[in-house]
Amino acid sequence: MPMPKQPSIRVERDLEKALKPYIIEEALPKILQMLRIHPARIAFSSRKGRTLGYYAPPKAESPAAIRKGFDSMHTISLQIDLNPYALLFVFLHEWAHFVTRKQYGEGVPAHGKEWKSNFRKIFVPFHSTDIFPGEVLQAIDTYFIKTSRFFEAGLEQACARYGSDRKAFFQTCRQLMRKGIVIPSPALPEKDRLLSEKIRQEKETARQKEIRRQLEKMENEKKRRPMAEKSAYRVSGPVVSGSLPEGSLFRMEGEMFRILEKGPSFSKAESVKTHRIIRIHQSVEVEAAELAGTGRDKDGSS
Repeated sequence: MPMPKQPSIRVERDLEKALKPYIIEEALPKILQMLRIHPARIAFSSRKGRTLGYYAPPKAESPAAIRKGFDSMHTISLQIDLNPYALLFVFLHEWAHFVTRKQYGEGVPAHGKEWKSNFRKIFVPFHSTDIFPGEVLQAIDTYFIKTSRFFEAGLEQACARYGSDRKAFFQTCRQLMRKGIVIPSPALPEKDRLLSEKIRQEKETARQKEIRRQLEKMENEKKRRPMAEKSAYRVSGPVVSGSLPEGSLFRMEGEMFRILEKGPSFSKAESVKTHRIIRIHQSVEVEAAELAGTGRDKDGSS
């Protein structure tokens, strides 16, 4: 992304406080850690233009040039009014330029394979629905198939669904919160933050209730199961198939079957091992399993 000829607002002190209103809350600790490892100047531009952001290397990188007063800071400039999802993505795009410059110097193309590889790696810790909504992540995944130098239309549209700029984003954010939906966002004003926390707590309470309901259901099923086993049909030895109720196990020609359905003359049975279905006449003599009706034969296999 080429450097625009426009003034920018420098942010050099207290980065956490300066970035908090603009960077998605869950992403901010990661960004601050990156800046601690690789210090850089973050600049914001309030003028809208074709350039969403740019990376600028230091004007001087040698100790002698620094002593003469030349700027030794790497700079990442961002358009301040961007939708927060777009702003974070553009920041990571420019950060990949910064890392590539430090790693390879000036000897590689701006958007070459080195930059593409670094960009993909840098984005991995940010690939989370705590940082981007699912549909924005899908658009980002599509973007990374080729890793274009441009902020592609599909990604722009996915971000814009939550507001075309910063102001519209927060309006959308509040509208969704009134409907009980919380989306990833930068730090909210106190009133909005309390509403967001209330919605999260309500969702967590509902989730815990559902878990308890499922556990109670499982316990009730366990309590009913012994009663069913006590009343199960139990017989072993030679019998005619017609005397066995549905669900009973029997052995015929060395193979175990389970009766699925009884008819006037024939019963439908399924092989326990191969699941093939057979029809057997009610008068055919078979070897009944010891625990017929409970789903286990006398060898304990099911």
